Order: sequence, then C-alpha cells, then structure tokens
Amino acid sequence: MIRTRGVLIAGLVGMAALAALTACKGKASSTRSQAASGSASSASSAGSAASKDVGSAHAGDPWVQVDAAPDTPEARQKRADAALGRVAAIMPELAKLRALTFDRDVPRELQPPDVFRTFVRTEIAKDLPPDKSHDQSAALFQLGLLKQAVDLAQVEEQAFTTQAGAYYDPATKKFFVVMVPDSDLMLDTMSAHELTHALQDQHFDLKAFLPTKADGTSALDDDQASARRFIAEGDATLAMLIYGVAHPLKKASVDAGMIKMLEPSVKQFSSMDLAQLTAMNKEQSAAFGSMDPEIKKSMDAMETIPPIILAPMIDSYMKGAWVCLVAFEHGGWPAVNELYKDPPESTEQVLHPETKLYPHRDHPRKVTLPALTAVAKAPAPIAHDVIGELGWQVYFGLWAPASATMASEGWGGDAYDVTRVGDRLIARVATVWDTPGDAKEFFDAYVASLTTRFGGAGGKNEPDVAAGVARPGGGKLYAKLVADKVFVVDGADDRAALDELVRAATFK
Repeated sequence: MIRTRGVLIAGLVGMAALAALTACKGKASSTRSQAASGSASSASSAGSAASKDVGSAHAGDPWVQVDAAPDTPEARQKRADAALGRVAAIMPELAKLRALTFDRDVPRELQPPDVFRTFVRTEIAKDLPPDKSHDQSAALFQLGLLKQAVDLAQVEEQAFTTQAGAYYDPATKKFFVVMVPDSDLMLDTMSAHELTHALQDQHFDLKAFLPTKADGTSALDDDQASARRFIAEGDATLAMLIYGVAHPLKKASVDAGMIKMLEPSVKQFSSMDLAQLTAMNKEQSAAFGSMDPEIKKSMDAMETIPPIILAPMIDSYMKGAWVCLVAFEHGGWPAVNELYKDPPESTEQVLHPETKLYPHRDHPRKVTLPALTAVAKAPAPIAHDVIGELGWQVYFGLWAPASATMASEGWGGDAYDVTRVGDRLIARVATVWDTPGDAKEFFDAYVASLTTRFGGAGGKNEPDVAAGVARPGGGKLYAKLVADKVFVVDGADDRAALDELVRAATFK
C-alpha cells in the first residue's frame, strides 16, 4: 500500500532483524567455533569493548556503541561523513558478493530529516493527492481493511519517514542516509542495503521494474506492486545479511556454508507475523534507544501505523529475503536476477515461494467486475484494485486473527471496487480460490469476522449465503459462496447488486 513505490529504503525492521541475528549468533559462539558461528560471532566479540557501559543486557552487542559525550548535529554529521567515506571500500566487496558489477559510482549524502519529509510528501502526493487520499481511505475502511478512516497520505508519510534509515532514489541514482546511529556496523549494513538497490538499478532498471503511468500513479495493481517490492527489498536484505557475514571473515564470494548458516535465521524471521515483528523491533529499540533516541522513537512508531500500510512495507524485507534465498538455492544469483526479468505476479507467490513460485508458478486469475447497474444512477467507482493474499491476511488479522493464515491461503485471484452513491459507500468484492474447500474456509471465516466487525451482526441466514447483515452507517452486507468463488457486496439496500455480481463477474 505504500505509494512511493519507486523509492527503496533500508527499513529499520531489517536492521532490527540483523541485530537480533547478530546477537543470536554471538550467544551461540560460546558453544561453537568461530567458523561454525560465522561473522555474527566475530562481530559480537569486536563490539563488546565498545558496549561495556550499556550494561549486561547489551554486553557484547556490536550494534551498541556508547559515546560518553552527548550527541550533537555536528557529531552526527561527522559519523555520517565517515560512513559515507567507507562506501568506496564497501562497493567492490559487495559487488563481488552479489555477483554484479558497478557500472558507475553511486552518489551519496546525508539528508536532513526535514528535507527527507518534504521529499516523501512530494512523492506521495503524485499518486495520492488529497481527494484520492480521502476516497482511498474511505474505501479501505468500507472493505474492513482499516479499523477507522484515516488521512491515508499522512499515515503513509509517517510510515515512510519513521521506518527509513536510508533510501535509494532511482530517479536521481543516489542514496541518502537519513538516520545516523552511533554504530559503524549499522551504518555500513545500511550502506550495503542501499548499494544493492543501486546494483539492481544499474542492471535491471528499477523504474521499469516498479513502473508508473504518465501521471505518476503506479502501473501495477497493489498486489503486484507489493510482490515486486518483496524482490527488490528482499534481495537487498539478503545481500546486506551476506555482507554482514562475509566482511569480518574477508570472504569474497558466497559459498554453500554461508547460505546454510543464514537459512534457518532468515526462515525464522520470515515466518514472523506483523505482531511478532513489531515485538522484535520493540525489543531491539531498547538497545538502539540507548544510543539514538530518534531510532527508538521510529521503531516504537510501528505500533501506530495501520497494518494495511505497514504489512506490505515490513514484510518485504525478511519475507522477501526468504524468497530470494529460495531463488538462490534454485540457481544462485542468476535465479535471483531472473526475478527482475520475470517478476512474481502476486503476494501469494512471494508468501509461499517453495510451492507457489517454485518449481512452477501458481498464476493468479484476472477478475473483472461488471458495471454496477443494480443500483440506480451509480457513478464510477472511487476506488478499485486487488486485495491479494497479503491483504486478506491483514483483514483477518484485524477481525479474526486465529483465521488469518488459514482463511487467506489458497487465494486464486480477486478484484474490488467501491462506489459512492449519495451519502453511502457500496463495496463489491469477487474472489476465486484454488479449490472449493479453500473458498469455503474463506467464506466461513469472513462471515464469522462480521460478528467482531459489526458488533454482533454476523451469522449466515441460509446455506452459503450471508444475506442482509446490518452494518453501522446504513446499508447491508451480502456474501455468497459459489463453488470456488466468494462474492461480497457491502453497503447495498438489497441483494440485487450481489446477484448482478455473481452473474456477471468474469474470471480468466
């Protein structure tokens, strides 16, 4: 859902995961040799002297470096200049590890927070001007993807500005540091992440990979865009993790042992849901906050960002790293490179890379909704898009958490639109599932979720139909299960719009 799709960031969740991985490997080093535990153990030992004053909770943590002197803008600028100065040495090392070459240098600089915020606001406004922001927010609320209507542009600005440690801009071919922690390791891994985006851009053209229309809006539906971000951010996160392993050991290339060492940790982090990732970030923020209150504040801000905004952004890092690791295991870096030439088509594919992306892709079906003629004088929709498996995970995470995974899996395709008719909104959704059993699981979980969502108004009125479920604000919700498909009309006065949707929606 993040609209600044052309900009790639070093998100703090990736930094937190790397910090947690480093700490985990450091603890394990007491029972394993340095060669077995890899660079994280080595880095942990190197960082122990710098973190003595933090207390036993962070002893030996290379991410925490405490300076007795108070932090100042001048001190941050000095740290940033030193970090940016190290980039020239990081570039050739990273290029060898990623098996790509830099065709040209990558300009870089420290960007003040106010300049960064202005840039983000300008980028978001291209795709989400005020009227569209209002309509999109209202549509997501009507669909149950938001618990309350918000200023969507403002929330996306908050998400981007609080979660970015650095970012790469394909338009200017430049990367910018926007947060300056007191940790050389954190700064250098942020640089490795953004330099990987520069490699992607130089070899695969990120503007073409994340295309926009002439008016600046995305040329992809939301589900496609999220899937592609899994590749770009996942590749950069995996390369960052590999750099963190290889650099202390002075390894010039990726070997099987390195991947074998990383695999369980990447898989573990990729299996975390949004609540678990938020909790991990909160735990790591205690360490970060001891050296940089700005970073702690940013990590804590995760809890205030709606999941429909946060999940596509956060999941792209560690879940995306798992996708790229699975690709690597199928054919090394050339297999990862191939994902830019033949991108995944859905979040279903990247959430299940072992079964939905490899060995054969489970292609989504294109769903087309008919014109809304069952409602008199219905204008054009104010919003239309694809929800996708990740979006349905968010929906059930809000209203029926126990069903979030089961109900969203087996997704085959969907489409929605939301139309404003007078002072009321009418949402229509058509979904198709891999099997009738998957469709029934979704339908039953969706109907059950209405009890929570509408305050006890859920329940089925007849077999495989939820008919006339009263909703706050007027109108009723109708849902119908038909073989491997589920149809929903939310906000109409009667079921004529549902019957029209069932009759005329197409699936290819």
